[in-house]
Amino acid sequence: MANTSSIVGTENEIEIVRGTSKNFELSVCDDAGAFVDLTGARLIATVKCDLREDRISIQKDSQVGPAEIEIYTQTGDTLGKALIKFAPSDTQNLDPGEYIFDVWVILSSGARHIVVGPDPFIIERGVTVLT
Repeated sequence: MANTSSIVGTENEIEIVRGTSKNFELSVCDDAGAFVDLTGARLIATVKCDLREDRISIQKDSQVGPAEIEIYTQTGDTLGKALIKFAPSDTQNLDPGEYIFDVWVILSSGARHIVVGPDPFIIERGVTVLT
């Protein structure tokens, strides 16, 4: 079963049921709306309780590997696209409620850009709780 939603850079809200798997396809565009070549780039997605807090609840990093963030081959329909993957263990022990997230890209040139957020990250309570 595919459980993938889209993130397009503006006014996003991620909703995920606590303890489930969910993937989000990220599209990175420049100010003119053209897809950005992510070859050699690093993507980092971070979830926190709120902006004032230093403690990170979840962090995904493409440098860790495609199990966390998979940067697609940058050709044709996959130019500027990546897949952010949330595993059950990412949210299993977090309280349901509203968190905040953002996504940064560090391009191969070294340029750093915030490409998403900060936006709401909602962890919903599930009926069945698996451990």
